[in-house]
Amino acid sequence: MSYLVFARKWRPQTFSDVIAQEHVTQTLRNAIKTDRIGHAYLFTGPRGVGKTTTARILAKALNCETGPTPDPCMVCEACKRITAGGHFDVLEIDGASNRGIDEIRDLREKARYTAAEGGYKIYIIDEVHMLTREAFNALLKILEEPPDKVIFVFATTEPRKVPATILSRCQRFDFRRIPSSVMGTYISDEASKEGISINSDALTLVCRASGGSMRDALSVMDQLVSFSGKDINGESVSRLLGLVEADLLADISVAVLRSQGAIALDLVEDALVRGYSIEELIDALVGFLRNLLLAASGAEKGITDLSDSEIALVRQTVAGVSDIHVLNVLRLLSGATDQIRTGASPRISLESALITASKLGIAFGFEDLPPVVERVAVVAVKAITKSEATEVDQELPTEQTEKTERDSDSSSDKTAKSEGIKLEESVVSPAPPQPVSVDTPEPEDEKKEVKNQKDNNNEREKENSVVRKVSGLFDMIPENR
Repeated sequence: MSYLVFARKWRPQTFSDVIAQEHVTQTLRNAIKTDRIGHAYLFTGPRGVGKTTTARILAKALNCETGPTPDPCMVCEACKRITAGGHFDVLEIDGASNRGIDEIRDLREKARYTAAEGGYKIYIIDEVHMLTREAFNALLKILEEPPDKVIFVFATTEPRKVPATILSRCQRFDFRRIPSSVMGTYISDEASKEGISINSDALTLVCRASGGSMRDALSVMDQLVSFSGKDINGESVSRLLGLVEADLLADISVAVLRSQGAIALDLVEDALVRGYSIEELIDALVGFLRNLLLAASGAEKGITDLSDSEIALVRQTVAGVSDIHVLNVLRLLSGATDQIRTGASPRISLESALITASKLGIAFGFEDLPPVVERVAVVAVKAITKSEATEVDQELPTEQTEKTERDSDSSSDKTAKSEGIKLEESVVSPAPPQPVSVDTPEPEDEKKEVKNQKDNNNEREKENSVVRKVSGLFDMIPENR
C-alpha cells in the first residue's frame, strides 16, 4: 500500500474519535438516535478542526448496513467505501472549482434521483462560500424542499460570505480550535502507536505552531519524522520550523527591562547571524512579552500551553518587574510591528523600538517614591502638565495677603483724614474683638514652634522638588501621535 500522510492516516473514523468538538458530535448522535435528521447542515470553523471529517462520519452513520446508527460498524461494505471515498451516494464537491450556476444546476438535477444503494444520498460541499451568487440562488429551492433521503452538508471557514437565505435553511454547527493540551495528548498517543518518540518540549512547539489546527500539526509531524527520524526533541522542532529560541527572547527582554539597550542590540545582531529574520524576531518577541505580562500580573492561566521549562523561564525573567513596566514595553514594540513589516528599513525600526523601550525603565510607581511624598501622590500625577505644575509651585503665602490688606486699609484712612471727612467708627475699623484668653507661650515653646515651622517649610520644599522631578520624567517620554 502506498504511503499515507499522518493527516489521512490518523483521521478520526467515528464520532467518539473526534476531539474537542463534543458540542457537535453529541448533537448529531442524539439526532440519529431520535430520528431527527435534518436535510441541510452547515459546518463552520477554522481550517483543520474536523469539519469534512465529521461530514464523512455522518455519511457513514446514515448509510451503515446496521444503521442509521450513531456508531457505524466500520466493517460493512458501505463504511469501507465511504472511508475510501468511493461510495456512489456520498459525493464530495469542491466549492472553489465547482462554483458556477451550471455545476449547481447539474447537481440539482441529479439529486432528484434516489440513492443507488437505497440509503441516503449525501452531498458534501467544501468551501461553500466560494459559490457565486447565481449558484446560491439555483440551490435555494432544492435546499428548502429536497427529495426524500437527500442531505446537504456544507463546510466553510468563512460563514459571513454565505447568504442569509442559505444560512436560514441549514442547521449550523460552529467548530472550535483544538486546545494545545488536547491536541498534544492525541498526537502523543498516535505517535506511540507508530513507534515515534516525541518529548514534551517538542510536542508543545508542534501544537503552538499549528495554531489550533490538527491537520497543520500532523503535517509538521510528517516533516519532523523525515527530518530527525523517530526520536523527536525540541531542538529539532526549532531548527525545522525556524522558531526563535526562548533563551534568546528572554535575554533580549531582560536587557530591555533593565534599560540595557546596547546589550539588546547586540543580541539582535546575534539573532540575525543565526539566520532569523526581523519579522520572525519581532513576532516571537511580542509573543514572549505577552507571556511576561501575564506572569507579572498573576494571570498565568493564559500560559498553560507552554512547557514547564518555558513557564519557569518566563517567571525567572519577570521576577521583580512590575506589570506596568512590561505593559509599556509590550505596547511600544507592538506598535512598531506594522512599521517593521512595511517600512523600508525594518532593522532600523526594530533597533529604534528596542532603544526607546529600554528608556522606559526610568518610570516607576508611587510605591517606589520616597516617604516624604506619600501625601502628594495625587498632586504628582496632576503635575505632569506644566500648567498644573505651575499652580502647585505658585501658592501665595497667607501672611503676605494679610499685609497687603492692612496697607490698603491704612492708605484709605489717611486719605479720608486729609480731606476732613470724619469716618464713622463702624466703617473705618471693625468691631472690637471679644476678649479671648490666650496663654502666652513660654520662650521654650516659641523655639519649638519656630523649629516646627522650619521643618514644615523644608518638607514642603522636598515635596515640590519631587513633584517637579516626576513631571520632568513623564515629559521625557514622547507621546504617540
